[in-house]
Amino acid sequence: MGVSFVEFSYVAPEYANTGLLNEKSDIYSFGVLLLESVTGRDPVDYGRPADEVNLVEWLKMMVGTRRAEEVVDPSLEVKPTTRALKRALLVALRCVDPDAEKRPKMTQVARMLEADEYPFREDRRNRKSRTTSMEIESMKEESTETESKVVDSESHQLSETTHG
Repeated sequence: MGVSFVEFSYVAPEYANTGLLNEKSDIYSFGVLLLESVTGRDPVDYGRPADEVNLVEWLKMMVGTRRAEEVVDPSLEVKPTTRALKRALLVALRCVDPDAEKRPKMTQVARMLEADEYPFREDRRNRKSRTTSMEIESMKEESTETESKVVDSESHQLSETTHG
């Protein structure tokens, strides 16, 4: 069972070198899927002009020349706001970064995408406090994860001591 070319277009560039798939290559695939959703285009389309064949490269060029609004799928019934479009494209382009180490984790991707679901009017006065509260929430999550790892480790050591 081989991988078809269409499926291969979702695979991260490093796969060609290593042959291994991991969380970072999944993030790349998600980025391609997100770009497909916004544009309505296939990841690779030889029916298009040469500079538009590869969806990821075309999107980078369009965003780089400040033509992001032109990439939206014309058949979408509800057009995204400029803000939502830019957020989706930014997230997608971070996901398809050629450097796997620079790609975000899926939890970060979800947070970045969810941030636009709760629109708010932002002025300069509350920007600092919002950023601070987000950093505090992030630190709370990290400390909770660390605490649970410590508890798991301690309970594992305790069971070895009692059963050993």
